[in-house]
Amino acid sequence: MKEDYEYPLMPEWSKDEIIAMVQFYAQVEDAYTTGVARDKFMKMVRKFKTIEPSIAAQKQLDRKFKELSGYSIYQAIKTVSNSSKERVKVEK
Repeated sequence: MKEDYEYPLMPEWSKDEIIAMVQFYAQVEDAYTTGVARDKFMKMVRKFKTIEPSIAAQKQLDRKFKELSGYSIYQAIKTVSNSSKERVKVEK
């Protein structure tokens, strides 16, 4: 993980959407570092997809976040959604 980076945010997001996205990015980081509760994570994924419904924009955010942090949103979603465990950790 890289230190001291900023989360990619979109200027058109509302204050509440920005807060939700910051929480989502933190959950993605947690998925790699400590593990996450599957149900909570998947709720945040649904919120992410509501805030940013464009698949192209989702991919753009994933690329930028991975470039900045070293963590992939897509990989975290794939790993957590395919798991049947209550708590899931993404292995790099």
